[in-house]
Amino acid sequence: MKSEELEKKKRFPVIPCGVAIIRRDREFLIAQRNADDTFGSYWEFPGGKKNRGESFEDCVVRETKEELGVDISVQRKFMEIRKTYGEKVIWLNFYLCSYVAGDPRPLDCQQVQWADADELQNFRFPPANDRVIRLLLESLESGAAR
Repeated sequence: MKSEELEKKKRFPVIPCGVAIIRRDREFLIAQRNADDTFGSYWEFPGGKKNRGESFEDCVVRETKEELGVDISVQRKFMEIRKTYGEKVIWLNFYLCSYVAGDPRPLDCQQVQWADADELQNFRFPPANDRVIRLLLESLESGAAR
């Protein structure tokens, strides 16, 4: 086999992550990544790496509490995306969630804020979020994101 073919067959580690799309009426809770993180200073829906033995639902609840200090309720899975960065695959699992309690504050991020749905596209998100935001806005218009 040629080295190119061997390279294509190389398996990269998959990093499973849970992401919370937290909605309050037409607003969504977003956080600005720390400057020294991958995609530093970009905005994101809160979430992070899933621990071994943890469900994705438990992951988004835990990560949201750790990063923003808020309690949420997971409603349902919205979508998933696998994106290759360098020599790893990030497996993003997005969940629609309801805000329950707590004052959002930047515990493990630069800033946190509620953003109106119409303004989401004005924030700089990592590229993997483009499709998520587009489908989220489409589902809001059709009433499917309830």
